[in-house]
Amino acid sequence: MILTAKKFSLFKDWNIDMILFSRELCSCYPLVNLGIILTPRKEKFKPKDIPQNRRIVSKIRFSDGKVFFKDRVVKNDMTKSCQNDLLVSNINFEKGAFSVNKWGDVYASTDYTSYIIDTTQIIPEYLCCALRCDIFMSYVSSVKPKGMKTRARYDFIKNFEIPVPPIPIQEELLKSYHNTFGEADTHVMKGDSFSNGLLYGIQSKVSGLKKPEQKENTSSSIMQIIPFTSTRRWEVDYILKEGRLESIHNSFKCPVSSISDITIESLFGLSIKASLVQKKDTIPMLRMANIVNGEIDCNGLKYLPRKCAITDKEPDKWLLRKGDFLINRTNSKELVGKSAVFNLDGEYTYASYVIRYRFDTTKVLPEYVNILFMLPIVRIQIDTLSRQTAGQCNINSDEIGAIKIPVPSIPEQEALIKKYYSTKDGANAYYKKASELRAKASSDFERAIFV
Repeated sequence: MILTAKKFSLFKDWNIDMILFSRELCSCYPLVNLGIILTPRKEKFKPKDIPQNRRIVSKIRFSDGKVFFKDRVVKNDMTKSCQNDLLVSNINFEKGAFSVNKWGDVYASTDYTSYIIDTTQIIPEYLCCALRCDIFMSYVSSVKPKGMKTRARYDFIKNFEIPVPPIPIQEELLKSYHNTFGEADTHVMKGDSFSNGLLYGIQSKVSGLKKPEQKENTSSSIMQIIPFTSTRRWEVDYILKEGRLESIHNSFKCPVSSISDITIESLFGLSIKASLVQKKDTIPMLRMANIVNGEIDCNGLKYLPRKCAITDKEPDKWLLRKGDFLINRTNSKELVGKSAVFNLDGEYTYASYVIRYRFDTTKVLPEYVNILFMLPIVRIQIDTLSRQTAGQCNINSDEIGAIKIPVPSIPEQEALIKKYYSTKDGANAYYKKASELRAKASSDFERAIFV
């Protein structure tokens, strides 16, 4: 063990991890304390003083700092963030939960702090990119006090240094960063175009619908006579769009079945809080975030005790089987109803915002249904049937069961599945290149400012 003597006057605080593991980050540019660049915005508001027409921060995504908002009743004091402030999650700063405010006045719980950025010294976007560098983030993570939900407040953050070149150099670095990201976006667009062409090609085999219908003519009068006997749901939005369903169903080129006709069993997932930590006798829980582009994405898995997914009478009640069809029943308007087929090895369960279906495979293959759920002929039905509440969109089991799909013979379904999986790699190649370019943009930026 090596003992190092340090002068008492040099201690900025009594964080033992920072004392033992402190190190200087190296750069060819001047290193400036965050305490010089950032000033905490100390405005707090009582619930009664928060405007009714406001945005409430729900969370900040770790990977890229994307901010999610949620409309909800405010019961506790909140902090305010203004345009161009740095908004930071005190709990998850070292994981990347921070972002520059691009929206104007927003409000967040007191677990967030908003910082005024000295823009005479640093461009807000440059600051975010510098903070997100792997070198900086790993250092912060190594010295943050350990414990359950310890906060990275200003007294902790202000002591860190980042490279701050002159503003013109910051602009050049950001320009190079955006150019590489622009290349990535081009590859994403190519991948989307390839994917859409593939999906429409498959749709043309089972439906005569060439493209999604145009939005209704908003210039036409909303005053319409609706026969009482033909009204199934008393919502204006649904009534005005219901005619779209008939045109979809009439476009099918083969026998039609509803989801309820082909379902042997369906079951909502578990409403039990899961943990990011995998412990003994726990199993992964698939959540709505794990259903991505028609596939299971195992990033960010959470875990819960295996015993939660079984019962004495049904020892595998909430355990997934290969071939199970999973549908996300609550999400944004664009993502509600996203689906995937479970085909992973090992024991998994699933969360309450997901419904599990088991189909009669003598009639329909789950992989075929999954492909249909990415096509306009089903997406339009989901858009029509789903309900918007409090910023979220919901579709219940009855509404999912009412979705109608074309059902060709099993050999025809197998041919369409084969076509999809043998061709989609073309789109994935574009997406892979886009991912590589984004990683390159970040690594090039990091190498440019840290030695």
